[in-house]
Amino acid sequence: MTYKLPVLATIADSYRFLIAQFTAWFQLAILPLVIWVALNVAIANGWLAGWNLGIGSDHPSIAYTLLNAPFILAYLIIAAALLLYAVELHRLVLGASARSGPLAWLAWRARHWRYIGQGVVVIAIVGLGLIVTATFVPAIGAVAGTAGILETAAGQVTLTFIVLILFAVPIALLTCMVLPALPAAAIDDLAVSLTEASNQARGNLWRMTIIFALGGLLPFWLLERGVGLLIKRSITEGGISDLVTPIVINYVGFTVLIVLLSVIYRRLRDNTTLRVDAPER
Repeated sequence: MTYKLPVLATIADSYRFLIAQFTAWFQLAILPLVIWVALNVAIANGWLAGWNLGIGSDHPSIAYTLLNAPFILAYLIIAAALLLYAVELHRLVLGASARSGPLAWLAWRARHWRYIGQGVVVIAIVGLGLIVTATFVPAIGAVAGTAGILETAAGQVTLTFIVLILFAVPIALLTCMVLPALPAAAIDDLAVSLTEASNQARGNLWRMTIIFALGGLLPFWLLERGVGLLIKRSITEGGISDLVTPIVINYVGFTVLIVLLSVIYRRLRDNTTLRVDAPER
């Protein structure tokens, strides 16, 4: 009988961990957040635009690359910090971390390469889904506009629902199919490959999607929109809060999603049988 993830219990376990282990994960989170905020502020204020590395080059492509090199480097540093943080947070949730403190994440191991490899597959699935969506949604919108569907609120809601069913939901389900491979890579669980991850997630794709939506994506999307409206109505619009606040909210949301995925992985790993261990029929 296929194990079924308990939706509410999984979400509750994740937030229970965040509360009980607040000091541990907050220490882990603070430095990557500072890096993200600092580099984003530098980019937004044009502090990286005055290096003029492309001046003097006779090749337009090289000049363009050199001109944008500071920005590329900044985004790579942010991505690396988030990657290191995610791996160490997985390990903290799953009890595999032997280090603690604000610098516990600052170490590169073979597991990080495996994590990148699994992550590339996840990104490829999402990217392919977005390409398909970008290809067909405008056509659907054009047909709906010609038919007059978009002239009413009900028509707009109906079209949004159709797009979600046709594109967003399949992308989410396909992504969830391989996500357990990420925490497995983080704790060096070599038995859970991408194929094994899809085997463990089988029968729970809808539940995983709901857990991520209710536990992280929807609450933090609403929080970001609400805080954004408050900032726009305040006298601080256009200030540093416009840059920092969305990053902080998204970072905490990112943290919650990593914890949710870790708890999902642990439940699936503890309650499902690996294919190699399954009895022959």
